Amino acid sequence: MNNASKSNRPTNLLSIQESQARKERPMTGFGLWRLGFRPFYLGAAAFSVLAITLWLATLFGLLDSNTLLIAPSASPLAWHAHEMVFGFALAVIAGFLLTATNNWTGILPAAGMPLALLFLCWVLARLFMLLGHVAIASGFDMAFVGLLSALLFRVLWLAKLWKNFFILGLVILMGGLNARFYSILLNDLPANPLDPIELALLVILQLLVVMGGRVIPMFTQNGVPGIRVWKPQSLVWLTPLATALGIIGWLTLPPRLASLMCVVASLVNLVRWIGWKPWQCFKQPMVWVLQLGYLWIPVTLCALGLEALQVVPRSLPVHALGVGAMGLIIAGMITRTAMGHSGRPILGTMIERSMFVLIAISGVLRTLAALPVLQTPTLTPALLLLSGSAWIIAFLFYLYRYGPWLFRPRLDGRPG
Repeated sequence: MNNASKSNRPTNLLSIQESQARKERPMTGFGLWRLGFRPFYLGAAAFSVLAITLWLATLFGLLDSNTLLIAPSASPLAWHAHEMVFGFALAVIAGFLLTATNNWTGILPAAGMPLALLFLCWVLARLFMLLGHVAIASGFDMAFVGLLSALLFRVLWLAKLWKNFFILGLVILMGGLNARFYSILLNDLPANPLDPIELALLVILQLLVVMGGRVIPMFTQNGVPGIRVWKPQSLVWLTPLATALGIIGWLTLPPRLASLMCVVASLVNLVRWIGWKPWQCFKQPMVWVLQLGYLWIPVTLCALGLEALQVVPRSLPVHALGVGAMGLIIAGMITRTAMGHSGRPILGTMIERSMFVLIAISGVLRTLAALPVLQTPTLTPALLLLSGSAWIIAFLFYLYRYGPWLFRPRLDGRPG
């Protein structure tokens, strides 16, 4: 590869191409295995609908809890938490990274049979986990992370972009935490199986901070005419650093010091978010969904600080992150990616607006349900049901609109 071609490569690992297409054309052929976002976004959306439906059915006694009892030492809660992090979220991360790496290097990480094999490993892990065959599920989950890591390593190595290997490191770390979860269950270790799941959520939090700092200002300036976001160089490194220190502090330090570090990290993230001028984005749903999702990050960090002081239960920051921040940012990215990489313009219709609002409502209601002052025999179940239902309907909207697109080739006839 010559120096000119190297200089023309995008350096933003997390960039997603934005299509300028304005007219749909008839399509033929089968497009599901052309690029990583297609099967994994489709699978993640469908699985999240199934998983939350089963979880609600279990909570309200419509489904025998033993149906989701994945091991003698675990509970349906462990299945729910594990599958939403290592099933749903990790599938979206896989689809995004497999697509983004192709976009900025021109090297295709996986398509055709390799992509289908990777997706099959993910599907079989979800199936056997649901059926209670934990050992088999662990094998397929480890194969999934191992193959995904190998595919990403190949692209990074060939492109010689060493500074972006930290993304591969985060994927491997997620795999290691998943292995720890399975080890606790299969070996009946005296440890809480929720602990590695919560650590994986914190890894995702750090990834969202890094990703958000790279793409949200860019998408804001591209999507909102005339806006000029404020993004000083000092915040580029300070925000991820403050977030990492807040997370480490919450895990290791005495309560008061841990709380202080989390609050400082929250304020730094809030300052960064204000600099993106979110009040100017209300008319652009493809932008405000990412802005609103990022707002949940300082909320999560503040909640972690309160949890360190035992002011709020641990489930509050967990769901502020998992439903609020992760849910909205994922929704914004899987719609944007599917539009851009199917040859469509990045435009938010009523379906996208409805989906984003429903996920936002789901996040607020689920976080409220964790507040001790609102936990009553009547109100708590109602909040949980409404939150879960909003989530399910939102991703049904996604499947309805984007499912056909993901199965078909691009409108413009280009690869991907």
